[in-house]
This record gives sequence, structure tokens and C-alpha cells, in this order.
Amino acid sequence: MTLPVPTDGARPPSPRPAASEMALQDMLPHVLRLFRREPALAITLGYLLLVMAGIFYNARFFGQFGIPVLTLSQISDFLIAGIQQPIAILLVLSTLPLCWLFDLANRRYVRRRVRTIERLRAMAAPAGWQRLHLWRLEWRDRQVWIMPLSYLAVVVLYGWAFVALYADYRVHRVREGDAAQVRVWLGGGEAGFKPEQAQAWTYLGAVANYVFVYDHAAGRSVILPVENIERIEPVKSAQPVGLAARLAPKP
Repeated sequence: MTLPVPTDGARPPSPRPAASEMALQDMLPHVLRLFRREPALAITLGYLLLVMAGIFYNARFFGQFGIPVLTLSQISDFLIAGIQQPIAILLVLSTLPLCWLFDLANRRYVRRRVRTIERLRAMAAPAGWQRLHLWRLEWRDRQVWIMPLSYLAVVVLYGWAFVALYADYRVHRVREGDAAQVRVWLGGGEAGFKPEQAQAWTYLGAVANYVFVYDHAAGRSVILPVENIERIEPVKSAQPVGLAARLAPKP
């Protein structure tokens, strides 16, 4: 870029570093070369994203039923947490389009910032606030670490919101009764382990050493050690419990 030559003896403005319009265009070639050289790294990073999404989903979902799932889980449970939740796979696959959209917005912002800098530099006698604004914009151009950190923040916040909304949706479905129903037999119990006001439990999930069930009528959760369970039998229902309650005739 050619700088204008001052005619009043003032010092010419110092050249600023060229701003990248699209951060992905700068990073993507390097990332692709790295993944081609180390394909196991791409698989590892994708798997770690799945695991993190699954762990956060479990903490959010079971936490709303008063179940300390992270305390009760083992390392093997953490490693398969994301694989057990297909929504985690969707989260990972949707991250790249999100970054691309964020990159488009960043390109428009950078172009507008460049035009503003050029306009402020072209002023013969800028006001004090305009000089301050120019200094701030030029300082922003020199901080190359801001954009990668912004991408990381967007991905983390998006993942948190995505998984949290889905976990809350699943919690609502369970409390409405629209979830899998099971009958549980504990060791030495011939009649079966039943809820207070129903014939079956709502199945919440399980980890290596525990099974989690929910009494929809009483609104309480129960943690059952695996070694105490003789068998679990799914209940075949023509329609979910919550739907049946809503469709039942009112007296």
C-alpha cells in the first residue's frame, strides 16, 4: 500500500500489518497439511470433541435428576460418553459450518475496519475522539491472537448451548413420561422392585456400575448398583406414559 506523502512536514503514518479478511483461509491450509501428515491427530481431536460433548450432556441431564453421574462414573464411562449420544456426533459435524459462517462475518468486519482506518488517516485535522478511534483500530490489527481465541470461544459456547438445550429437552420428555419404561428385579426379589404408584420405572441410563431409574409418579430418582440387579425387562407400551395420561378421559 502506497502511503500519501505529507506536504506540511508531518511524519507519514506508519504502515500497519495487512489484516486477514478470513482467518480460516490462513489456518485451513496449515491444518489440512498437518492432518495429512498426522491423520491420527484428526481422529483423536474429533474423538475428544465427542467425549467432551458426551460428558457435558451426562452432567447436565443426570444432574437435573439429582444424580452425581460424574462421581459414579469410571474412566471407561467417560471414553464412551459421546458415542452413546448421537447428538454429540451432530454437534461435531456442525462445528465447521459454524466456523465458516463466523469467518464470513469476520470478513465483513475486517473490510469495514480497513475502510474506517483509511478514512480516518485521510483526514487533515481529525478530532480527538477520531484519533483515539484510529489508535484503537490499529492496535486491534496488531493483536493477531484475538481471532483464534474468538474462534475457540465461539466453538465452546456453541457446544455448551447445543448440548444444554438438547439435555433440557430430554429432561422435559422424561418428566412428561415420554421415555422408555422398564421393570427391575433385584437379587432375591421375586415380585420385582416397583415404584410407589406404578408398575414400571422410567429408564434414565447407566454407567459401568450403576443403573439410573426414575419414578415418574413420585418424582424421585433411584440409583441401583449393578451387582444387586437380577434382571431388567423393557415394558412394551403402545404409547408413552405421558401421552396416555394426557389422552385419558377426565372424570
